[in-house]
Amino acid sequence: MTFISPLGCKMTASISPLSLARTVYRRAMAPLGMYKLRRMLEDGLPHLFQTPLEFLFARGLGHEEQRAVDRVELIRSAVAQQTCLFEIANPDSENPKRTAAHIARRSSVTPEWGTFLYLCAETFRSRTILELGSCAGISGCYLASSRYCTRLITVEGSTSLALLAESNIRQISDKAEVVNALFDEALDMILPTIKDGVDLAYIDGHHEYEATLHYFHRLESHINKGALVVFDDVHWSNGMWQAWQVLKGQEGFAYTIDVGRLGICLWGGCSTIPINYDLCPYIGWLRKALS
Repeated sequence: MTFISPLGCKMTASISPLSLARTVYRRAMAPLGMYKLRRMLEDGLPHLFQTPLEFLFARGLGHEEQRAVDRVELIRSAVAQQTCLFEIANPDSENPKRTAAHIARRSSVTPEWGTFLYLCAETFRSRTILELGSCAGISGCYLASSRYCTRLITVEGSTSLALLAESNIRQISDKAEVVNALFDEALDMILPTIKDGVDLAYIDGHHEYEATLHYFHRLESHINKGALVVFDDVHWSNGMWQAWQVLKGQEGFAYTIDVGRLGICLWGGCSTIPINYDLCPYIGWLRKALS
């Protein structure tokens, strides 16, 4: 089935009833969402958030931004057409192999959230970006598309996916490093080399309560003031939801924003107590029913 995504890209995929309902809901709620965002900005939310958050409601992109998105989506399409299987780094999975189409369309970040990540990196002028969980490198491609990225380090435990991610991201930037290792092993190698701190950290790939908090605390002393820390799939499971509740009260964060799939945090440092915002009611991202 071919359709035009909210970003204007042609894609071939099946649209789930939930995704379709969420799209219709968000369009209806967009005026209220924009009003809520304006109130947040008036209350003191840094205006650097305005462009990425407005995108979630208005979907407007400039010419150069659209070019960056189209370039990444061409890479995704090329991955989806491959016929090989990829082994994921998940020892608990009964079937650790995935088709290229599954990796491209289901496991990787969607065009919408990839664009959001790109806009965050661009508007916050993030120089050093660290990603835990490369998959096929699609999210890495979006992050590396920012004009201000001088170093992207992304970590992937699967050897076959790490090779794929490196091949893909190299088409976007020559300033990227793909580290094929488990997260803790990779951080042991990476963190001593980051002399100027991390400007954007994207924590993905190990969606459990203890792991999410553990990796954040390993990065904490390396995060620059004014940096973004992005947590993926904060509504994915009970454990992730509980981790997000802890992070929303984490001393050092100045602001946290729940935008549905992602939890966005701005690091203030020292003894800053976070101000929390929730845009889920306007985005149509309801918390998953959990036992």
